[in-house]
Amino acid sequence: MFEAIKEMDKVSADDILYSLNPELNRQQVFKAKESAGKSGSFFFFSFDRRFLIKTMNNAELKVFRNCLPEYVMFLRENPDSMIARIYGVFTVQMEDITPVHLLFMHKMEAGKNIKNVFDLKGSIINRIVEKQHITAGGTLKDVNLLDLKKEQIFLRF
Repeated sequence: MFEAIKEMDKVSADDILYSLNPELNRQQVFKAKESAGKSGSFFFFSFDRRFLIKTMNNAELKVFRNCLPEYVMFLRENPDSMIARIYGVFTVQMEDITPVHLLFMHKMEAGKNIKNVFDLKGSIINRIVEKQHITAGGTLKDVNLLDLKKEQIFLRF
């Protein structure tokens, strides 16, 4: 299923291999430790900032697997959608270490007249960036989207 999304976006295996080169990403991986979120997951951008790698817990992986067919169908029917393109989920397991699930996705392109970026979880519990912490180009959350929707008509269904 992920292959269909990569084809839509014209992302090749060579593109991915280059962007994920371990030597070139060494600094990015170390920065990921500094970016730990409340969920305990972490993420980092590839050195060329084309891709994002994020850890997932078992519950998130289960939800994603259940949504995967509808996600792919939506992107096929809406190729210009601004929903993040996920190219793969991988589980890395090493001896005596708990397996780690990694979500591999394309970083959204700048310059598409993007006014706001949201990290949506489908919850309102602890899902707001308070006004004093909002920065230009910063990522907002679910409650911020609901608040903006009250002020502006920008979502059309």
